[in-house]
Amino acid sequence: MKTIKIYCKECEIELTSELTEFPETNLHWEDYDQSIIEKGKFSFLKNTGSNKESIVVAIDDYNLVNHSDNYRFYGCCRSDGTNGLNKLCVNGHEVATEFSDCWTGHYIEFDDDKVIIEEKNRTIVFLKNETKNLLRKIIAY
Repeated sequence: MKTIKIYCKECEIELTSELTEFPETNLHWEDYDQSIIEKGKFSFLKNTGSNKESIVVAIDDYNLVNHSDNYRFYGCCRSDGTNGLNKLCVNGHEVATEFSDCWTGHYIEFDDDKVIIEEKNRTIVFLKNETKNLLRKIIAY
């Protein structure tokens, strides 16, 4: 089981304390208006439509602040997460989206292009697909 910390890619400030892995298959998507994941856990989430991977965590007191643009928190009761990144690191860099409306499960989704994931004993940096393809070509050469 992996243990990670998440950092802002822009300023490298710590965004979370240590989190332990929680299988994606155990996320509680059917539990509307409740957390889909336990506090202190993380899960890698793969969007099958875009093939993009992100990290989801519980909504807790992470080292994050709300975006000043209230439109980013649009929703029936709270944030439905459909209006872009709405969570910032304390230095003002957009890093994540809060989902907390009454018709959604509650969680924070970190944008893989905006964060650095540090796993105990190694660092994972998400690469865009174009970069991954270029690296594959270089390695194959």
